[in-house]
Amino acid sequence: MTKEKSIRVRLSDKDFERLKKYAAKKDVSMSQIIRDYIKRLPKE
Repeated sequence: MTKEKSIRVRLSDKDFERLKKYAAKKDVSMSQIIRDYIKRLPKE
């Protein structure tokens, strides 16, 4: 999959650390965690 688009998201320090720890635990990037969640969104 070609990744052509990007977004900037503002997170609180708490949310950022939570995402960072979860990604490290799963041994994937924070971006991959977000992409995986987006794939779960309902298809319209």
